[in-house]
Amino acid sequence: MIETPRKPTVHDQVLVEADVDGKVVGFRAIVVNTVENALWLGLVKPDPLLARLQPDDPISLTFPRPDGGLVAESVFLSHLRSSPPQLFSVLMPSDMRLTQRREHLRLDARCPIEYTIVSQSDSGGAGLTGEGITSDIGTGGLRFNVSAPLSDAPIIGDALELVVAVGREAVVAEAEVLRVDDTTDVGPNGRLRPPATPPRPTRTTVAVRFTSIPDYGQDVIVRYIFALQRARR
Repeated sequence: MIETPRKPTVHDQVLVEADVDGKVVGFRAIVVNTVENALWLGLVKPDPLLARLQPDDPISLTFPRPDGGLVAESVFLSHLRSSPPQLFSVLMPSDMRLTQRREHLRLDARCPIEYTIVSQSDSGGAGLTGEGITSDIGTGGLRFNVSAPLSDAPIIGDALELVVAVGREAVVAEAEVLRVDDTTDVGPNGRLRPPATPPRPTRTTVAVRFTSIPDYGQDVIVRYIFALQRARR
């Protein structure tokens, strides 16, 4: 069995995604050199939007692999001398993951969310509604917390319609429930805490994947993630 290369090398193709003037832009590039803590990239075709990128702008990198895409978060470092602007450097990613979907863009984020159960699942809860707060959000799905016991939350397999307040915009999407957990006694670090007296407020965490989301909605999420990354730096 041949192991998929997990590190970028010279001649690798790469998709560079960035927020340029409020719009998600993708640049097709090739790795032309690897140096300490940096990758030198060259655009496949010159693009004047490249000149808009500034040092420390957050970017996402996707390297095609036979079994998916090798993805990582990085930052733009600098333009390299070329005319038209075509060569640039980015920070060498420290954490790369293999994924088969464009859901690698994911970040801890607290966004109000409303849901409606639209499927006829074993719960028989079609038409029921609820609300909560996301714990993380990405282009492929999200997790959200509800102040309800497991018995009153959506169950695995339910189809949901979601309305998520992402920044100042609302994203509407359809999603499938993948996992439901009682996280009442789970701490911020993911570790189980001993029961408290009096008992902590009930909390259930629901993980979903998007089954339908408009391109505009994904762009809103990507811009929001980039904005959070920029603010946290």
